[in-house]
Amino acid sequence: MLLRWNDFAERHRLTRDALLGSSRGRLLEAIVASVECKGYAATTLADIVGRARVSRSTFYEHFDTKQDCFLEALRSAQAMLARRIVDELAALGEASAQARIASVVTTFCEVVAAEPGFARVMIVESLCVDRAAAVIRDYAVDVSGELYREFYEQARLENPRLPRRSEALISFVPDAIVERARRVIVEEGAAALPAKAPQIIEFVHAILGLPAPE
Repeated sequence: MLLRWNDFAERHRLTRDALLGSSRGRLLEAIVASVECKGYAATTLADIVGRARVSRSTFYEHFDTKQDCFLEALRSAQAMLARRIVDELAALGEASAQARIASVVTTFCEVVAAEPGFARVMIVESLCVDRAAAVIRDYAVDVSGELYREFYEQARLENPRLPRRSEALISFVPDAIVERARRVIVEEGAAALPAKAPQIIEFVHAILGLPAPE
């Protein structure tokens, strides 16, 4: 399960600086900035090329439409998040299931706060575009659900007395986390999310039947 998440992260190994150093990267950053400022629907091609400081012809060398540019920005946002999570989990080594859960939740919250534009694209605006964007968004949520299933199985190996939880129930965990993140971003701003991490971790423990975090 972690292997599939790792494969997901491998789609974008470039650092953020390397990604945005090219004209294609500047276009992605431009659409992210414009969407963060005025929303996807109100963002125009003129907004994107103006912020990126490139010509329309340069835009069309990389993307056919505004939607194509947005979808690539969405994939890049997801991959940057996945790369951070994989790196943080690797740094933990042989850690407990509870420690790994805390790492994933905390990293997710910190990346959202550090990259508010990309976070809005990934969590908020992806619901406002079309089915193609929703599919990409839902795929990432489903893959993250596999992480929580892996952590749950690890926890049961560590403590066989833990209650059984169905895959369907565990799949609600990332759905709930992403929806809470969406509400926080919209109502309070992305910077407010890290403060919610302890409550989110407590929620995950409750759903999985794990002891409450200390």
